[in-house]
Amino acid sequence: MLRMPKKYSLTLLKPLTAAVAVLLLSLSSPTLASELCSSVDTKADFSAYQGKTIAEVRFIRNDVFDLTQDNTYWFHHFANRTHMITTEATLQEDVLFKAGDPLDADSLAETERLLRTRGYLRKVEVRVTHQCPDQQVIVTISSWDNWSLLPKISASREGGESRSTFGLAEDNLFGSGNQVNLDYEHDSERTSYLLNFRSPNMFGSHWGLNTRYADKSDGESYLIAVEKPFYRLNAPWSFALTLDKDSQDINEYLLGDEANEFRKQKNYFEIQGGLKFLANDNWVQRVFVGATHNEVQFEETPDTLFGTPIKRDLSQFWLAWQYLQSDYRQMFNIYQFNRVEDINLGWQADVKLAYLAPMLGADDQGWQATASISKATELTADNYLLTSASASQLEQAELSQTILKSHLMWIHKFDPQQSLVGQLTYQYGNDLFRDERLSLGGDTGLRAFPLYYQTGERLALATMEYRYYSNLSIAQIFDVGYATFADMGRTWGDNPDLPGSSGDQTLYGIGAGIRLLSSHSSRGTMIHIDLTKAYGGDDDLSGVEWRVLAKQSF
Repeated sequence: MLRMPKKYSLTLLKPLTAAVAVLLLSLSSPTLASELCSSVDTKADFSAYQGKTIAEVRFIRNDVFDLTQDNTYWFHHFANRTHMITTEATLQEDVLFKAGDPLDADSLAETERLLRTRGYLRKVEVRVTHQCPDQQVIVTISSWDNWSLLPKISASREGGESRSTFGLAEDNLFGSGNQVNLDYEHDSERTSYLLNFRSPNMFGSHWGLNTRYADKSDGESYLIAVEKPFYRLNAPWSFALTLDKDSQDINEYLLGDEANEFRKQKNYFEIQGGLKFLANDNWVQRVFVGATHNEVQFEETPDTLFGTPIKRDLSQFWLAWQYLQSDYRQMFNIYQFNRVEDINLGWQADVKLAYLAPMLGADDQGWQATASISKATELTADNYLLTSASASQLEQAELSQTILKSHLMWIHKFDPQQSLVGQLTYQYGNDLFRDERLSLGGDTGLRAFPLYYQTGERLALATMEYRYYSNLSIAQIFDVGYATFADMGRTWGDNPDLPGSSGDQTLYGIGAGIRLLSSHSSRGTMIHIDLTKAYGGDDDLSGVEWRVLAKQSF
């Protein structure tokens, strides 16, 4: 009988044992796979497992409300029972890796950021949770849902006119990530029905679809948009097609009061494509080419007192370039609070050159150039500076339009619950379109003043705000924050058709208020309830007033 030498038998036994372990791991149930694998520190950096094979991708899906918390009531149980949790297949569609792939730390981080952009998810974590035989790992994706069924009911009566709105929106239809909403609006001049459907990622293809149809008593409006964006840094190409026909009533204001109204009708069509041009590990350059039909017309309404703007057509062929540097950090309390925010500390620059083409419908030949740049900088461990600037020049026949915008936001964090935020904004315009003038007041700045209190072609605004992010949660429905602030600003350049629209003085305002973040809602709306005091402007604003606004930021 032949006997194999001991050293050869051991040599063959080792790979045979490893092969059996891998076979058991791939064929066994998750429970058995866990027995072959050991748990690891889930807070470790992804790069610690770079290149290891992903043996399995697991999903842990959590409902809207945590029923183990103390402040849990009957409606939390009811909400969880009636909410259809995001399906595993829907989550899988946004995952940028699969079992059998070598682990790439950037792909895991990009997957986490991509999933966090989905409004129907409140929180997402992508972690390596187990290390297995033969240099394999298990990646677990944990998600927490938002409440996604949102009713809309409002009714008002002002100046003898009644207005009512009824609607229903579902931002995560049957757990699929698709959005649908139905609206009914009625006022003294029109009645409208609206149906909207949006799919951000159809069948995991990263193609998105957005459709809208509105049947109004004074006409129809619709939107059809199909897009495959650069959904990740190294995506090779993008495409977008948009067809948009819409009409809306535009109000012009004089010191916060409605002074004129007209109807704006837009006919818009655009087709564009983009290609990755150059790339490195953490940056990419892209080029885009496209054609746009952009026609805007205006009509009088019964409340038109000072005429309407002149119709325009800026249809064009265009070429664009983009530079994007990827240096994302997970931060808290920048624009929102009590939730992870993905802030890119890298540079982003965009340049676009366009030829206004009569063959597409443009009023006359011309050109348009636009450019923008943005950067977030970590000055120190507790100080951040977020900057952006843009410029646009439009030349067509007798039109020479210039728009310059700049914004600086400085954040100093005293500790995780307190910060000081200062902002400076300057915008310059020349020969602006009448319906696109710059404005101050309400949610556009100067919070002590009504919306559109001043309008003009130039704008300057400075704000300083102290923010306190509390641990208080009202029945897991609202997270509570507090703010005190001081604003200063003004506009220059009257509307020639509405003299006095820019005012003639610098305005000041101070205030303090509460911020209520809808922490478990897919829209993430933040309600601002402020007590304000205005200095300057109309005598009617000399007292202290309550103001309530709904915004997406602190």
